[in-house]
Amino acid sequence: MTTTPSIPRRCFQGLLVALTAALLLFPYVQHATHWPADKRLGGFRPRMDTFPDLTRTTWFDGSFAAAVDLWAREHVGVRGWLVALDRQIRYTCFGQVEPSPLRKRALVIGTPPILYENILLVDALRPPQINPEKMDFFAGRLARVQELLKQQGIPFVVVLAPNKAIVYPESLPAWARDRVSETNSDYRAFIAALAQHDVPFLDTLALFRELRPQYPDLVPPQAIHWGHQGAWIAWQRTIPLINRQGLLPEIPVPETEDVIMDKPSSMNQELLGQLNIFAGPHFRTIPSAYPVAGPLPAGTEETLRALVVGDSFGFMFVDAMARSRLCADVHFWFYLRSAKGASPASFDSRVHRGLPAVDGLGALPRNVENGRRMMEGKNLVVFVITTFNIDKLSWGFDRLVEQLYGDPEYAAPAPPAGFDDEIEVNLGD
Repeated sequence: MTTTPSIPRRCFQGLLVALTAALLLFPYVQHATHWPADKRLGGFRPRMDTFPDLTRTTWFDGSFAAAVDLWAREHVGVRGWLVALDRQIRYTCFGQVEPSPLRKRALVIGTPPILYENILLVDALRPPQINPEKMDFFAGRLARVQELLKQQGIPFVVVLAPNKAIVYPESLPAWARDRVSETNSDYRAFIAALAQHDVPFLDTLALFRELRPQYPDLVPPQAIHWGHQGAWIAWQRTIPLINRQGLLPEIPVPETEDVIMDKPSSMNQELLGQLNIFAGPHFRTIPSAYPVAGPLPAGTEETLRALVVGDSFGFMFVDAMARSRLCADVHFWFYLRSAKGASPASFDSRVHRGLPAVDGLGALPRNVENGRRMMEGKNLVVFVITTFNIDKLSWGFDRLVEQLYGDPEYAAPAPPAGFDDEIEVNLGD
C-alpha cells in the first residue's frame, strides 16, 4: 500500500532540494553578478586570467577539463572569504596563518607587529651551503671582478644586505628564537673570504645590529627588505669605500637633514598584504622613516652613472642612491635577468618620500651583448646581495665581467639552468 507523503514532509524535501540547488548555483551566480564581491587576496597571482579555449584536441585529451577546474577554483565563488576565514582562525588560535612554514615564502608571525618571511629563517637555520674551498674561489672571482673594473676606471663594491631574522631575533616565534644564528648561514665565511681577498664590502648585517637602538626603522616591522632609512644609511657607508679606491673624484657623503615619518611605501609593508586576515594585532599600518638628504657641495650633483647588480634588496638601494642626488644615471640589473632604471636618477627628498618610479626596461638575460649595454658609460658598479643568496655565486656576474674585460677562456663556468629562478608568492600553491 502506497503512503502519500504529508504536506510538511513534501515542504521539507522541497527545501532540501532548493538548498542543494542554491549551494551548487551560488558560485556561478556570484561570479556572473559580482555579488557579493569576492575578497581580494594579497600575495596571490591567478594562474589563469581568462577562461580556457575549447578545441577538439583539448576536449579529447582532457586538458580543457583540467584548465576549467583550475580557472573555476580561482575565479568562481567566494574563495577569498573562505581563505581569509581559514587564516583568521589559524592566526587567532595558533599564532600562524599556515599549517607549518614549509614554503620558502611562507609568512611567519613574530611578536606584534613584526612579520617575517620563512626564507629569512631558512637561511638562519640551515647549515652553510658553500664549502670553504668554493667560498674562497667565489671571493677570488669577485676580486677578479674588482681588478678588471679597476682597469676600466670603475670602482666596485659588494654590499651585503641584512637578514631580518638575524638582526631582530628577539621578535621571532618561540620555536625559532633560540635556533636562529648567523653561524648557520654562509654569512661569516663570505665576509671573511672577501676580507682575505681585499674586496671592498659593506657588512650591513653587523652594521644594523650595532645601529638598531638608534634607528628603529632599519628593517620595517612588516617588510622583508631594508627600509628607506636602512638603505640610505647603507649608501652613506658605501661612499667612503668608493672613495678609498681613488678612481673617481672625491664623492661627498650626503648628510641626513631630517627624518620624516609618513605612511609606508609598498615595500615597507609587503608582508602586511600577505596576512589575508580580517583583524589582529599585526593587521595595522605602521609609519615609515623617510630620510631627507642635505644639500651637496657645488659641482658634485649627478656625477655618478651607476649600475646596481643583485637581488631585490637593490630596489631600495637604488632609491637611496637617487635620494642622494649624486647620480645622473642609475640602472639595476635584477638577478641579471631584467633591467630597471631609476626615474628620475636624482630626486628631491624634501618633496618626494621615495623614488617616484622604477622603470622596467624589459627582460635582459645574462650575455655579453647585454653586459656591454648595461656597462656602457658607467663609472660605478655595486653588487647588492643578501645572506640567503650568497650561494647563488653572483648569478654569473663574475663570468660576464671576465668575458667583457678579461680573458673569456678563463671565465668561470656558467651557472646551471634554473640557478637564478625567482620564487613567486602564490597562496594557491
